[in-house]
Amino acid sequence: LFSTLLRPSLCMSASVAVGAVIKYADGDEETWPLQPEQLSAAAGVAAERIKGRVGLEGGIVDPAVPCLRLQRPSYLFPGLRALPYWPREAFPEVVQLLEAAAPALSEEVLELLRTGEAEDETDECEQAREHQVWQPQQEGLHEGVWIKLELWARGGCVPCHRIMAPVAAKTVHQAMCTSEAMNVAPGRAALSLVLSGVHVKPHCGPTNHRLRLHLPLLLPNGVSSTPGLSVAGQKRDWELHKCLIFDDSFEH
Repeated sequence: LFSTLLRPSLCMSASVAVGAVIKYADGDEETWPLQPEQLSAAAGVAAERIKGRVGLEGGIVDPAVPCLRLQRPSYLFPGLRALPYWPREAFPEVVQLLEAAAPALSEEVLELLRTGEAEDETDECEQAREHQVWQPQQEGLHEGVWIKLELWARGGCVPCHRIMAPVAAKTVHQAMCTSEAMNVAPGRAALSLVLSGVHVKPHCGPTNHRLRLHLPLLLPNGVSSTPGLSVAGQKRDWELHKCLIFDDSFEH
C-alpha cells in the first residue's frame, strides 16, 4: 500500500476556485488546489535547483551536501523541511491506523490476487474491469511487472474499489479523514504490486509538498523484511506491516 501524507506548512485548500492542472509522465492529469502563482514560483525554484543555483531556503547549494542536489522535483516549494526519510512519530495517527489494519489488508490483497475479481457484480465494477482494475505503471520508469490498484484519487475514493477491496477502501478513507493525510490532489493511495526482478530507474517525484508512505503487505517468500528502497542514496529495508515514510521529491 502506498499513500500520501500532508506537508502542513504549505497552504492548500480544496476550495481554491481554479487550481492548476498538472499532467504526469504517464499522461494522467489532475488539478492541484494551489494558486497558479504558487505553482509558477515553485517551478522557477525547481529550475534553479536543477541548475545547481538554489538551496533549500534560496541560498547557494553546498557541493559538499549531495543530499540536496538529489532533490529535483518539477515543483520545489521553498521553506519546507527536506528529509529523505521521515520518522514514523511525525504521523502517529496514520501509522497506528494503517499498521493495526495491516494483517487484514494482507488477507484481502491475497484474495484479490487469487480471484482477480469481486464476487458481487455492479455496473461500476464492470466498467472498471473494462479499463483494467489492476493497471500497469506507465511512466516508463521500470522494467518488469509493476501494477497498481488505485483506492483514492482526485479527492475521493475510487467507487468500484469500495466493493472489490472493502477493507482497504475503509482503511484508506479513515486515514484520509485524519489531519495527517493529504486528501486532496496530489494526495493518492493505491495498492502496488511489484514482482521479483523489477528494475526501477532512479527518478524524482513531481513536488516536495507531499510525502510518500509505504506499508508492505506482502514480501517475497514469506520474509519479514527485505532490501527495498533507496532515497537520496540512503537505503532502507521494507518491513512487513511497518510504515516507511519518505520524501519522493528526492531521487529514489
